[in-house]
Amino acid sequence: MSNILTRKVGEDLLKKFFDKYRSYKYKAGETIIQPGEKIKSIYFLETGYVSQQVISESGEDFILNIFKPRSYFPISLVLQGINNEYFYESLSEISVKKAPIKDVLIFLKENQPAMEELLLRLSAGLNMLANKTEALMFGNANRKVAATLYFTAQRFGKEKDKKTIIDFPLTHKRIAAMTGITRETVSLEMGKLKKNDIVSYKGKKVTILDINRLHNLCVCGD
Repeated sequence: MSNILTRKVGEDLLKKFFDKYRSYKYKAGETIIQPGEKIKSIYFLETGYVSQQVISESGEDFILNIFKPRSYFPISLVLQGINNEYFYESLSEISVKKAPIKDVLIFLKENQPAMEELLLRLSAGLNMLANKTEALMFGNANRKVAATLYFTAQRFGKEKDKKTIIDFPLTHKRIAAMTGITRETVSLEMGKLKKNDIVSYKGKKVTILDINRLHNLCVCGD
């Protein structure tokens, strides 16, 4: 199916459309959209990383998704016409462009390649989310951490000297928020992965030393 749909043309059209709007800067840790807030704009992420997260009844953060540069949010909520129940927070310094929802919807109706590009992005995201959810639901702590690192590396990793560097700040607390387990358990599992030369980490920088062994640990589908 993806072979019949347009990618490059749609990407270029979307970029050209958002180039008309001004850029906004946010510092790391700032809330961009709050739960219950009426969505008025679609955001195009120029630089940096943004999390989509919820807070549990016990007050724990749980990260559902992370957006990387050249992503659009919260486009899925707008297309479905549902209210926002999530926090969107900057994980690093970011730059975004904002376009009014009405303008975006008119543009998409008039530009099929752009709509196709968003459809492919959403489909790819859903497929990866399904694979990750399986590992998180049925795996032990070891598998959950491995799956989170593997899929994060797949989306944000940069290859260098046969290693994969995850290209955004990834603390043990943040991994806990992505897996739904405690930070103490994450630290224990990360220590095992480091001891076995599967990952290395220093501060907020995580490097995957052996992506194949990590894949085998998480029993992840690609």
